[in-house]
Amino acid sequence: MITLPEFLDGTTPHCGPNTAHLFDSTHPDQQAKARAICAACPLRAACADHALTTPEEHGTWGGLAAQDRRRLLDPTDRSWLDTQGRVRLPCGTLNALGAHHRYGETCDTCEAAQEARTLAQRRTLLAAAHAAGGTVAGAAIHRRIGEPVCLPCRAAEARRSAVARETRRLGAQQRELATAS
Repeated sequence: MITLPEFLDGTTPHCGPNTAHLFDSTHPDQQAKARAICAACPLRAACADHALTTPEEHGTWGGLAAQDRRRLLDPTDRSWLDTQGRVRLPCGTLNALGAHHRYGETCDTCEAAQEARTLAQRRTLLAAAHAAGGTVAGAAIHRRIGEPVCLPCRAAEARRSAVARETRRLGAQQRELATAS
């Protein structure tokens, strides 16, 4: 005989035999459908609490898939549940920024951290351009980060411009010769 969990206090959950396959699935689309059913269920919070304290190893419970519950139970992971039962990541991480965007939110902490990550990546690319003696891409990076273009990168742009001018000049000469023949 199956013993029903305590949180089933007579309130009818929104899940049932017709949707049971969604709650046992590991497919992301079906898990998303199960989460959507859980979102409106009056037992969502109690069901999620049950799954976290029992712990249930499989399926979606209270809007939490098994990987969500593992993350919440991991003492080294700083994830948490918001008031809507969604697993949230620590602000300042790229994944947290993605979650904010998915939920239509803005977060100054996540945006600032992303700007810092982007600037660090651009500085790394700029260092490589400088190690190569200056490049056109390095000049573009200087401008993108809002600083004056250094002499080696400016020289690389000048060389490229000179080559482009010479190529256009030679092309024009070839067209003149072709039309003269």
